[in-house]
Amino acid sequence: SLEVVILLVFGVFMLIFGLLLFRIHTGELPYSPDSTYGLFLVIVAFQIITMGKTPFGDLRRSWPIIIIGISTAVIGMLACFVPGPVSALVRSLVGVLLFAGGIALLLQLFFSAEKARIWLKVPGILRQLTLACILVYVMSIILGMVTLLPGITTDRETAVLLIVYGISFFYLSWCIQKVSRVYPPSETKAQVGSQ
Repeated sequence: SLEVVILLVFGVFMLIFGLLLFRIHTGELPYSPDSTYGLFLVIVAFQIITMGKTPFGDLRRSWPIIIIGISTAVIGMLACFVPGPVSALVRSLVGVLLFAGGIALLLQLFFSAEKARIWLKVPGILRQLTLACILVYVMSIILGMVTLLPGITTDRETAVLLIVYGISFFYLSWCIQKVSRVYPPSETKAQVGSQ
C-alpha cells in the first residue's frame, strides 16, 4: 500500500541519516541541517497530500489539508534549495512535528476505541502493531526534543537514535502490511456492515 511505501521511505531516510551522521560528526562529510529538515518536510507533505495522514493523526483529505501539505512542501523545498534564511523556522517546525505529533499519536493510540484497546485483546500481529506504533511514536517524541533542544545529545547518540527510529519504521511498515493481509479492508468493512 502507499502507506507502507511512505513508511519505508521514512525508514530509509532516518537510517541513512543516522549512518551518515557518524561520518558527518568526524568532518568527513559535508552537512546542511536545513537540507535535511527540508527533505523531511517534503516527505511529510507528500504523506499529507496523498493520504491525509498528518503528524498529528489521520484527517479526511480536503482542500485545506492539501493546501497545508503543499505549504509544508514549499517550506521544505526552500530549505533544501537555499539553506540559511529559514534555518530557525524549519528546525522548529520539524521539532514540533516530531515532538507534539508523537505525543498526539501516542495518546490517540491508547485512548481511541478502535486502536490499542482492541488490538491488545487479539493475539498475534495486532499486538505487534501496537508495539511498533509505540516505538515509532516514542522515538518521534525523543527526536523532537533533540531537534528543539540541540546539544542535549551528542552527534553519536543522535545517530544511534536515528538508526533505531529508521528500524522502527521498517517494523511498523511490516506490521501494517501483515495486518492488511490478515485483515483485508474489504472483509473488515463487510464485518462492520453486518453488525
